Amino acid sequence: MRNFKLTLFLATAAFFTATVDADAQQLFRRSQFMTNPFLSNPAIAGTLPETPITMSYRNQWTGFDGAPETMTLSGHTALPNRVGVGGLVYSDDTGGAIKRTGIELGGSYTIDLNNYDAVSFGLSLMANQWSFDNNLDVWDVEDPALQYGMEQSISLDAHFGLMVFSEAYAFGFAIPHLIQSSSGLGTSTLVSGLDNTQVRHFRFMGHYKYQVSRDVRLEPSALVRVTERTPAQLDVYLRGWYADMAWVSLGFRTNDALILGVGGEYGPFGLSYAYDVTSTAARYLSPHTHEVSLTYFVPRSSGFRSNSMNSSRILERKRIVK
Repeated sequence: MRNFKLTLFLATAAFFTATVDADAQQLFRRSQFMTNPFLSNPAIAGTLPETPITMSYRNQWTGFDGAPETMTLSGHTALPNRVGVGGLVYSDDTGGAIKRTGIELGGSYTIDLNNYDAVSFGLSLMANQWSFDNNLDVWDVEDPALQYGMEQSISLDAHFGLMVFSEAYAFGFAIPHLIQSSSGLGTSTLVSGLDNTQVRHFRFMGHYKYQVSRDVRLEPSALVRVTERTPAQLDVYLRGWYADMAWVSLGFRTNDALILGVGGEYGPFGLSYAYDVTSTAARYLSPHTHEVSLTYFVPRSSGFRSNSMNSSRILERKRIVK
């Protein structure tokens, strides 16, 4: 089993190295992926002891006219026979001519590796409706790729993910835009080969939980994003919990922002807030970005799978990752 995990880790590292020469991000961005990792990896579906239903709102570059805004609603749960299901709906206004609304539906399957660890495989279908307002001030008014007026299209794609986890840690990767379908925007029969392909993305993520004392827990986490055309971007966070009720976090995103966060859980509810301090030239437009999430945790019946990323079966073992 140790050899299996080592091989999987080395394969993941090799995969990352091979694809690090990589396109502008075509997916909406989040500052605190660790508060709802299902949005980043479909393999998370059904691996938590509850059913989380989460709403989130992100306002990037607050105060700037036409700044990007993203809203999401997601949820996932476990079914019998080690199956998980989940869904996501979202609206992503890039703050320019392009807006996107979409839905993602998928499932996962979990395999126990031993009494402590498990691996989950996830796959989801992505459907997007794109809107492109061509009423723009442009240099070349005769550009054949511009069809003046409101242009809309629908595209389908897929999202694959894998996650190895226990109560104390998790690591894995995900590949959105697996099929690399075309968005259908800005195309024209006069322009040969122009298809506005949704480029395949690669996400590598992981976290570890370290119990400092009975009431204090530290959770370092990281997320790496790459595409086939752009270099890697790294998110690193350190979150500190007190009594499993309240937390604060500090993080940074390379070539983008410093991120401050605060949140907590009370009963079946969870609330989190992130504040980005922009570090790039965009700070001259607005140095502020705000993101807030509200989660309701629905208890699951005893008939559902007990093995999860935070299951009592694993907690009782008090496993220390070696």
